[in-house]
Amino acid sequence: MQTLLFVVTFAAAGATTLAIVRRAEVRAAHAEIEEYEDDVTDRLAQRGLTNLIAYNRTHHDAVHDFRLDDAKGRVLAGGFPAPPIPKPMPAKRKFWSSFAASRVGPVLAYTRPEPGGLRLTVGEYLRAREAQDNVILWAVAGLATVVAAIGMMSGVWISRGVLRHVDGMAQSIERYAGGDRAARIERSGQGASDLDDLAGALNRMMDRENRLVEGLRQVSSSIAHDLRRPLAHHNQEIGKALAGPASTAHYRNALIGANERVSEVLETFQALLHIAELEAGAPGLALCPVDLDEIAGKVVDAYAPRAEAEGRLLSYSPSAGGAEVEAEPRILGQALANLIENALTHTPPGTRVQIRVEARGPRIIVSDDGPGVPEAIRGKIFERFFRQDTSRSTSGNGLGLALATAAFGAFGGNLTAEDADPGLRLVAAFDGAQVVGRPVA
Repeated sequence: MQTLLFVVTFAAAGATTLAIVRRAEVRAAHAEIEEYEDDVTDRLAQRGLTNLIAYNRTHHDAVHDFRLDDAKGRVLAGGFPAPPIPKPMPAKRKFWSSFAASRVGPVLAYTRPEPGGLRLTVGEYLRAREAQDNVILWAVAGLATVVAAIGMMSGVWISRGVLRHVDGMAQSIERYAGGDRAARIERSGQGASDLDDLAGALNRMMDRENRLVEGLRQVSSSIAHDLRRPLAHHNQEIGKALAGPASTAHYRNALIGANERVSEVLETFQALLHIAELEAGAPGLALCPVDLDEIAGKVVDAYAPRAEAEGRLLSYSPSAGGAEVEAEPRILGQALANLIENALTHTPPGTRVQIRVEARGPRIIVSDDGPGVPEAIRGKIFERFFRQDTSRSTSGNGLGLALATAAFGAFGGNLTAEDADPGLRLVAAFDGAQVVGRPVA
C-alpha cells in the first residue's frame, strides 16, 4: 500500500512538472511567435509586399510561418493555415487561436490587422513541442517505474525519503516557474544518487537560464543606450548632406561617412551574435590541440609595432614546459588579441604590458602597470557594452572583454580580473578545459 502511494505521489509530481514545463513552453511559443511577427511586419513595412513574397519563397522556417490575407480573405503571401475567425470578432480584431490543421497537425497562431485591410497571421507548428512533451512524459514515466522498483525493494523508510525529495524538486521547479529566480533544488544529503544528479543538472539549467535572461536584459538596455547615439548621429549627418550643395563630391563624401557609421553598427551586432554563439556552446567549432605559447607569441608579434609606436612596452614570457588545450585557434587568438587591445587602449604611453603563459592550469595572463580598474567595478568590465569611460570618448564598442569571456568559456576556461598593484591583471584560466595529454578534473 505504501509503495502504491509512493508511485501515485511520484506520478503526481511528474505530472505537475510536465504541466509546469508545458506552461513554460506556451509562454516561450508566444514570445517566439511575437518576435517572428515583428520580423515579418518590419519586412512588410520597410520593403513592401513584393519583397515579403520573394523572401518567403527562398527562406523556409520549418517551425514558424505566416500568411497575409487581403480584405476578401485571399492569400497574398505565406503558407500558414487559415485560423478560425472568432464570432463575435474581437473589438481590436487581434486574437490568438490554437487549432488542428490538416496535414500539419496542431498549430498556435496570432492574427492582427494590417494597413490597407490586410490581415496578418503568424504562428508555430506544435508537432516538435508535442514530441518533446512526449519525450518528457516517457522520461518521467520511465523514472517513475525505476523509482517504484527501488521503493518496493528498499522499504518504507527509503520510499518516504524519496517522496520528500521528489516533492521538494516539484516545489522548487514550481517556485522557479512562478518567477522565483533564486529557487534551487536541494540535495538529499544522503550521498550520491540519481535524484541528486538530476537535481544538479536542473540547478545548472536554472543557473544558465538566469545568466542568459540577465544577459538579454543587459544587452537590450545597452543596445538602446549605446546604439541610439551613433544612429542619431548618422541621421543628423544624412540631414546635413541633404541640406548641403547638390554636388557629386559632396554626396560622395556623405556616403563614405554614412558607410563608415553603418559599418560600425554592423560590427557591433556581429560581435553580439558571435558572443551569443559562443555562449551557446559554439556548435560546429573544429577543435584541435592549440599550443598556447605559439598562439600567444603570434598575437604579441602582431601587436608589437603598435605598442612601440604608441610608446608602450610589450613583453612576452612563454611557459617553462609548454601548454596545450583543445580549442579553435582563430577564436582563441582573437580572444587573446582582445585582452592585449584592452591593455593598449586604456593605458597611457609608457605603460608596461606583459603577456605570460603558465603551464599550471594552464593560464594566460595579461597584466599592465597602468591606472587599473577600481575594485567596485572590476567585475563589470566583462559585461557587454560596459566602459569605464562613461563619456564614450575612447574608441571601441565595449564588447571586447565580453567576447573574450565567451570565447574562453566555450573552451572550458574562465576570465577574471585582478589588481596588479599597480594596474590590471586579466587571467584566462583553463581549469575546466580539455588539456592535451590529460583531462582536467
